[in-house]
Amino acid sequence: MANRQAALDSPPHTAHRSGPGGFRPDIQALRALAVGLVVLNHLWPTRVTGGYIGVDVFFVISGYLISSHLIREIDGTGRIRIARFYARRVRRLLPNAFLVLAAVVAATFLIVPHARWAAYGHEVIAGALYWENWLLTAEFWSHPVDFTHFTAVTSYWSLSVEEQFYLCWPLLLLLLFKLRSPRARFTSVAAVGLASLAGCVYLTAVAKDPAYYVTPIRVWEFVIGTLIALGGTRLALPKAAAETASLLGFAAILGSAVFFSGTTEFPGVIALLPTLGTGLVIAAGVGPGRRWHTPLTSLPPVQLLGDISYSLYLWHWPMVVIVPFAMPGGVLTLSARLSIVAASLVLAYLSKRLVEDPVRTWPRLVGSVRLTFVCMAAGMAAVCLAAFALLRS
Repeated sequence: MANRQAALDSPPHTAHRSGPGGFRPDIQALRALAVGLVVLNHLWPTRVTGGYIGVDVFFVISGYLISSHLIREIDGTGRIRIARFYARRVRRLLPNAFLVLAAVVAATFLIVPHARWAAYGHEVIAGALYWENWLLTAEFWSHPVDFTHFTAVTSYWSLSVEEQFYLCWPLLLLLLFKLRSPRARFTSVAAVGLASLAGCVYLTAVAKDPAYYVTPIRVWEFVIGTLIALGGTRLALPKAAAETASLLGFAAILGSAVFFSGTTEFPGVIALLPTLGTGLVIAAGVGPGRRWHTPLTSLPPVQLLGDISYSLYLWHWPMVVIVPFAMPGGVLTLSARLSIVAASLVLAYLSKRLVEDPVRTWPRLVGSVRLTFVCMAAGMAAVCLAAFALLRS
């Protein structure tokens, strides 16, 4: 944890079907790129100094995919089945999230020094309740230059931001769709995004570290994706323009990862570079046909990495934080870092195939919103009880 950015990232945790074109390999590849940058930043923070911008890439992707789904439902039925929407989120996100939290509790008992147990217990509870970002915000206000309080659960801050966004966004979209004019809808959503961006620029200037975790000033990143979803097929670009847009988009993302660092005033206006770059790549893929990057982004390993990216995000950070406690001098050697990458990939694949997919498609849960929420509550209670054992030990 060489700097604040070593704990800043976000996972891909939304479905990847959007619009009439169905599956988007380019978006899957974006997810692979984003999680790859995050992992590299966490393991080699002095090499991939700006890899933390993967979180911003994921926020734009999530805004696009979730809003595309909601817009189709509103257009088709005139309403949103809110309970079913949240139940899908629960089945998709929580099984692996709870599994990793349980593993963190077990690893804490076995490896982490006793003096750190209370901090880990508090953050596991916050992670299970999707309140981690606000806990970190409060801690940064109390210890503005103290990075030692990061735990194996700190990365759950971004999941918390996304879940808080999901709680409010469907209702706001439904309200905005009362406006008959598509232009009025677009303008209203854009106004929400601009207000959030203005708050982001201001708060970053006065309190950069706590600002990083505040949900309202992250909304504008989701809004970029929403605006592309609202534009729909009207955004389909001529081939030459689409090729140029995607090239500029990938260049903006990679350039940010290379040239940003822990001293960058981030988030803030500079965050427009990777987020607008992500938007360009997504918009460039709205129309039909192959793009210059298709031979690379459609490769099976790239698509597989995008498929397991949420699980990979969840597993890698706890190992980055906990493994040094078992290393001589607390230093991660090159072989240890490579082993973390390999172990994270294996655990991500197994938990995706053996936990996430079976639970997400289990007929009993799919057919019962009530049972889904009962299981959610039971999982939260079980994780919190396990965390209380850390607090009381």
